[in-house]
Amino acid sequence: MVADHARFGAFAHATGWRPFNAQGRSVLDANFRRAFEWYTSLVKDGAGKYAQDLGEGWTGGCFGAEKAAVAIEGAWIGGFLRDKAPNMRYGTTFIPLDPVTRQRGNFIFTVSWSMNAASRNKEAAAKVLRALTSPEAQNWILSRGLALPSRSALANSPIFQRPGKEAELNRVVFQGSTSVGGAVLPFKFGALDGGNWMRPINEALQAVITGRKTVDQAIADAQAELDRIVR
Repeated sequence: MVADHARFGAFAHATGWRPFNAQGRSVLDANFRRAFEWYTSLVKDGAGKYAQDLGEGWTGGCFGAEKAAVAIEGAWIGGFLRDKAPNMRYGTTFIPLDPVTRQRGNFIFTVSWSMNAASRNKEAAAKVLRALTSPEAQNWILSRGLALPSRSALANSPIFQRPGKEAELNRVVFQGSTSVGGAVLPFKFGALDGGNWMRPINEALQAVITGRKTVDQAIADAQAELDRIVR
C-alpha cells in the first residue's frame, strides 16, 4: 500500500465521493471516510504492507521484487515489469466493486499535446498535433507499451487481442476506464496545484497507516488544511 491519492482516490470515487462539490469545495464526507477507513485498515489488519516498510516507493516496485502478491497500478507497470521481472507470471483484473454502491472507481491519467499561443505557424503546429493524435500514431504508442490510447476508436485495436500478460494488462486497464469503469474521473484539479491539493490527503493516509493518528484525527486535520487551500 502507498499513501497516495493517485491510488487511493479510485476507491473513494467508487463510494460516490467527489474531490470537489457543486460549490467547488473539497469535503471529506462520510463516503470519503468509508473508503479511507477501508484502505488504511488493510495494513492494520495484515492484508497489506506499507511499501516503504518493504524498502520500495510504489506498489509496482513491491510487486516486481516479489515482495507483494498484488499491486494497484495503472498500465505503466507493464513496461516496468517487462524490464524488472521479464519472467514473472502475472494476471490483471479490475479493482473491486464498492460493496454499497456496487460501482468501481477509476482515474483517467492524461498526457497533453499543446500548441503555443504565440506560435508563428499555427497551421503547421496543428498539423503536427493531428498527426500525433491520429489513430495510427496512437496505435503505434500502444504497440510500444508507452501509454494507453486516448481515442475510444482504438478500444478494439488488435494489439489488445494479442496473447500475453502485457496485452491483457493494457486491455483490462483500458476497459476499466471505459466500459466497466463506473465512476471514472480525470486526474485533474482545476486551477489548483495538484500536488498541493493531494498533500493533506496523502499525509492523512500515511499518518493512519503508520499508526500516528486515528482515522478521525487524520481526516479532521486533512479537512482543515483543504479548507485553507480550496477557497
